[in-house]
Amino acid sequence: MPLAEAKHIDIGVEGEQDAQLWVNELDMIAVVKNLVDNAIRYTPTGGRVDLSVAEEEGRAILRIQDSGPGIQVVEQDRVFDPFYRILGSDQVGSGLGLSIVKAVTDRIGAEIQIGFSDEVTHSGLCI
Repeated sequence: MPLAEAKHIDIGVEGEQDAQLWVNELDMIAVVKNLVDNAIRYTPTGGRVDLSVAEEEGRAILRIQDSGPGIQVVEQDRVFDPFYRILGSDQVGSGLGLSIVKAVTDRIGAEIQIGFSDEVTHSGLCI
């Protein structure tokens, strides 16, 4: 992950639990790759991105948290729209990553939720 190395971002995997899913491997790769790529892009230099997997009530939970600015509540639903980009971001991209994630999760019957890594300061992204 050259961008993570260049930005000195600490990428960690938390927990030791695995989860088995009956979904297409390429679908899962697309979801994880897009979410981790976004986390790295929007996390400032020296920040942190953490991935974890858990199983709760028979459901697999993939959680990706970062120490970036997060997504303000008023924009959290819009970021799944194709080509939508948050104003003021200096990141390059087409605005398709999260719409791809949403399309895949809808197709496989998964749910996606957005929140803050730090609910007190409304910073960081937890997806």
